[in-house]
Order: sequence, then structure tokens, then C-alpha cells
Amino acid sequence: MLGKGSKLYSIFRFKCPHCHEGDLYKSSLTSMNGIYNMHEKCTECGQRYELEPGFYWGAMYIGYALSSGYMLIGVSIAIFLMGLSVNQSFALVIILGLFFLPLIARFARSVWINLYIKYDPTAVERYRKKVKE
Repeated sequence: MLGKGSKLYSIFRFKCPHCHEGDLYKSSLTSMNGIYNMHEKCTECGQRYELEPGFYWGAMYIGYALSSGYMLIGVSIAIFLMGLSVNQSFALVIILGLFFLPLIARFARSVWINLYIKYDPTAVERYRKKVKE
């Protein structure tokens, strides 16, 4: 299910959706190079990551859904399982959300690009052959 060749592998490991080998991002989340610091194209298969200008605007909808789900589940857990008040619950979830924002933003872009690009197990071989020519 999370093996190479599945969409979930590419999404959760932030790998190229075309070859599942190259990285989507130039740096890790902990570095200070920015949340959206993506490669222009895959280093392994040459797949462009920005298919058209403004391509990742659609990822905002994915990010909205992910953050809304996080907020709903987080507030529910804080109120019903931890016994916090509504105001305390929202404060806790918003503060924790600030730390999750970079991860949610990267997941949204990863999901969005995986909706449009199909996995090809021979992409790396074809690209390397093409580069040698």
C-alpha cells in the first residue's frame, strides 16, 4: 500500500509522482529555506513540477480541507477527551496548528501534483537514455 508505485508512497515521502525516486522539495521541513522550496523538475526523470503557471493554486483547496479536518478533530479531542473549555481548545489547536502549517502545505502540494501525474516505472531509464544521447 505504501510501496513504490502507489500514490500514497509519493505523497507521504514527497517524491516525484512520475518516477517515485526524485524529491519534490530541495530541503527538509526543519531547514529555513522555505516551505515551498521545490525543485523545478525531477532530478531523476526530468518531470516538470509546475505544469502551468499558477498550477499549485488548486492545492489551497487541499490544504484547506486538511487544516479544517485537523481543527475539527483537534478541538473535538480537546473538548471531549481532555475536558478543556471551548476557548482553551481553540487556543491549543491554533497554537499547535502553527507548527503543523508547513507540513500541511507540503502535503497539499504533494496531493495536488499526484492527481495530475501518473506513475511510470520506466521513466528514469528513458530519461537517462535520452540524456546520454
